[in-house]
Amino acid sequence: MKVCSIFILTLTYNIVLNFAFSRTGLASPPKHIWPQLVVGGQEDPALAHIENNQRQLGRPYGDFLDAGTGIYSLRWIAGLLYRYSDPRSPLAFRSYVAVTADANFQRDVQAKAKELGIQEWGEVRLGNWAVGYHGIQGEELCQDEMFDTILADYLVGAVDYFAPFYQDLLLEKLARLLRPGGVMYLTGLNPIPEKAHGVADIFCRVSKLRDACILLARSRPYREHPTDWVVRHLEKSGLRVLDVATFPRKYNYGKIKLQLDEARSTLQFMPNKEIQEVMSKQINDLDEECKRVCETIPGGEFEFGFDWVITATKKAL
Repeated sequence: MKVCSIFILTLTYNIVLNFAFSRTGLASPPKHIWPQLVVGGQEDPALAHIENNQRQLGRPYGDFLDAGTGIYSLRWIAGLLYRYSDPRSPLAFRSYVAVTADANFQRDVQAKAKELGIQEWGEVRLGNWAVGYHGIQGEELCQDEMFDTILADYLVGAVDYFAPFYQDLLLEKLARLLRPGGVMYLTGLNPIPEKAHGVADIFCRVSKLRDACILLARSRPYREHPTDWVVRHLEKSGLRVLDVATFPRKYNYGKIKLQLDEARSTLQFMPNKEIQEVMSKQINDLDEECKRVCETIPGGEFEFGFDWVITATKKAL
């Protein structure tokens, strides 16, 4: 009886997957691809919020623009395609354009699209949204195109690396690319303050040291923006903000060490050996302090700051 029950459960599971992934759109993904597909849920509440908003709005994903793509957002796009590529679905996903300003990243994302089996449903484009701004050269992105859904995934903060102080103009440009009745989703990190009370202050210090190292390496750190700034500029761009959601962040030593390792990766680009040695000692000393602090916290982690998701739409004609 137990074997029979397991067989029935397995059969039911496969039927559900096949129904979700293979009606008349994209065929069901091979089993080795399933673990790579990102679906909004407990592990990613921000993407779960986006998917829930889209369902509540009852609008198709349609032609989808990932305005600042990455491997993770492409895996999410793949998950959407495998579920909603059937044109009969109320959430039908028709095509995607994924944009990056980094040539190496473009190759990586293109390779991932091929691996996930979605390369025929869209394209990965190389370009900078700020062409023409302060001498930035290149071809204008997405000329004469419009999209039903636009994702700007942590793009507002990343823009400062590629085109400093262009964030407001970027939002205006993306708003023009959104079809009437379309939806734009923006995600970001609330700016880390200069200092904080209690154990959270250690992360403020890590963030400042990381950014100092990036600047000494003659590069630019990302510059995150608060939700009220983003909302103001979305509204100035003619969009209507429907929803602002926040999701608390938790930090442990492993997550903090990622920031310290990013600081370490800049040492080789600093102008001389003396600066490298001084900053290396600063990083190592703070690393040891982070270990000690995290060992004193119950569960080894603390809550500090938040990520945000903003949902905006353009008035239908």
